[in-house]
Parts: sequence; structure tokens; C-alpha cells
Amino acid sequence: MKRLLVSSLKYIIGFGIGALLIWWSLHSLSGKDLTDIKEALLRARFWLLMPVFIILLSSHWFRAMRWKQLITPLGYNPPILQLICGLLIGYIGNQMIPRAGEILRCTSVAKANKIPAEKLIGTMVAERAFDVVCLGLITFGTIIMEYAYIESYANDIFASIRNGIEHGGNKRWVIIGILLLIIVGFIVLVRKLPHTKFGQFIRRILKGIWEGLSSIRKVKNKPFFLLNTLMMWICYVLATWVGCFALEETMHLTISTSVAMLVFGTFGIIIAPGGLGAYPIAIQKTLNLYGINDTIGLAAGWILWIAQFIFTIIFGTLAYILIYRIKPVSHEEHVVRTT
Repeated sequence: MKRLLVSSLKYIIGFGIGALLIWWSLHSLSGKDLTDIKEALLRARFWLLMPVFIILLSSHWFRAMRWKQLITPLGYNPPILQLICGLLIGYIGNQMIPRAGEILRCTSVAKANKIPAEKLIGTMVAERAFDVVCLGLITFGTIIMEYAYIESYANDIFASIRNGIEHGGNKRWVIIGILLLIIVGFIVLVRKLPHTKFGQFIRRILKGIWEGLSSIRKVKNKPFFLLNTLMMWICYVLATWVGCFALEETMHLTISTSVAMLVFGTFGIIIAPGGLGAYPIAIQKTLNLYGINDTIGLAAGWILWIAQFIFTIIFGTLAYILIYRIKPVSHEEHVVRTT
């Protein structure tokens, strides 16, 4: 009963956040803005979904190759196509409940290959831990690479705060009060966090990430592991960049801009199930930095989100049909180790 309640709350909260963000992104738009967004969506080059789908399938191939490198040392040898199916099924799960797809992809592959699910979950933790590090490095690199754009945006925010403090009348005290509360709250959080349940939860997560990263040391052919990771992220960037060609207003954007869109869009996907509501806003705010207005930025965000959603539904459904029809590879290495 408790597990059902927790799952239901995750479902409600996840989609509640998505619905709230959709409302927030649309409620302040005028009738003309909504018309402009509708027109942009209608004239979008949706035929570009085909090359985007091919690129995304390629990214899943590289991710599956990398995942197999983590599974092989355990003595199992699942087919690459089956691992791709597991990944695609997992993405459907993530559309419903955040992070539920991670467990779903492991259990589906485990069932199809008669592998203990907990062992695959361990490899998934290792893979995701490595992805967190990669995302952090890419985010840091994006800030350096696109600093000229990000700096101007940050300066505008700080200038607005400074102006409010210097010339805001009563408003200045509100701003000062909020800043002080943030500072005090941060100090209290740092001191109290390690001794709270939430702090211990964070510590367990960090420990899991560290253990996951440590397990990568057992991987054979580490350069190939890194190459698969690199190719996977390149595919993500290329898919985003090709998607920019869907609208005339965004087709001039460069690869470096696509990297920034990928980074901030990824954080949007983390916030709500499948990035519902959050992803388009993240893309919109990112494109604002490059001089793209709100309506076109939001339209571009929805086009990219729709492309990913359609991809997930179509290929995830096919994966669900195929995964148990693929003949598993004999676990010879596993048999040798256990006999």
C-alpha cells in the first residue's frame, strides 16, 4: 500500500509540475503570441524528424554498446538489439514517472535474458553515474564556450537586482530580505544537512555514484567505452542541431548553440516526466540568449520535444514487441564461472 501511494504521488507530482510549467509558459502570452506559435508549428519542417530519428537511434546503439561493456564482466552476453529495446522501453517509462524507466529497462532485459535484475540495476547505476560526470563536464565547457552570451544574461539579472536595491524604495528591503534569507538558509542547510534524513539520502546517492564510477575500472577496453560515450553525446548534439533547421528563424544556429540547448534541455527533462512543459521552457530561455524571441523559442522547444516524444512512443512500442522475440545469446562465460 505504501509503495502504491509513493508511486501515485510521483505520478501526480511529476505531471503536476509539467502541467504547471505548461500553464506558466502560456498564460502570459497574448493572443498574437499564441497565433505566432501556432503558425510556427504549422510551417515547421517536420520531415526533418526522419534524420533526427536516425541520429537518435544511433545514440541508442552507442549507449547499448557501452552498457554491454558493463554487463559483460558479470558473465552475461545479451544481444545489442535487446539492450537497445530495453533502453527504448525505459524511455517510455520515464514519460510516465521520472526515473521509473531506469528500473523498467533493467527488468525487461533481465527477464528476456534470465539475468538477475539487481545485477543489471548495478550496471545502470554505474552508467548513470558516468553520465552525471559527463553532463557536469559538458555544462562547464558550455559555460566557457558560450560565456559571451551567458555573461550578458547574468549581468542583466544582477543589474536588475542592484538597481532594485539602490533605487527600489520599499522594494529594496524586500530584495535585501530575500538575499539575507537565502544566505542564512544556505548556512543552516550546510550545518544541519549531514544530520537529517534528507542529508543522509543525499550522502547515499553520492556514495552510489562513487561506487558506480569505481565499477567502471573493471570494464575491458576502456578507450572503446569512452569512444561510445563520446559518440553518444555527439549524436545528442547533432539531433538537437538538425532539429533547429525545422524553423527558418533557428536554422542559422551553430553546433555550439545546440550544445547549450542540449545541456539546459537535459535539466528540463530531469524536472518533469519526459520534460513535459519544462523542456520547451528550457529551450526557450536558452534561445533568448541568442536573440531568438519568446514565441519562436517556445515553438522551437515544443518542436524538439514533440520529435523526442514521437520517437519514444513509436520505437518504444516496437521495442516492447520485439524484446522477447530476440533470441538471447548463450551465457557461456557465466556458465564457466559458475561450474
